[in-house]
Amino acid sequence: MKDKPLTTAEAADFLSVNEWTVRHYIRQGLIKAHKMGNGTGKKGNKRGWRIWREDLVKFLDSSSNISEV
Repeated sequence: MKDKPLTTAEAADFLSVNEWTVRHYIRQGLIKAHKMGNGTGKKGNKRGWRIWREDLVKFLDSSSNISEV
């Protein structure tokens, strides 16, 4: 079974950045993310972003300044 997709808060923890930074990366198209759910939640929150861990790893690999020899 595949891993569950991560929330923006979980992705921020994985990347050691602020959650707003993750949202900014998503808006810029740097991290592939998906909207989940079918509208608003109980508290009126909008649908949240979900990110697969493998997409975060791809983002890290693409943004690395270390070149392979």
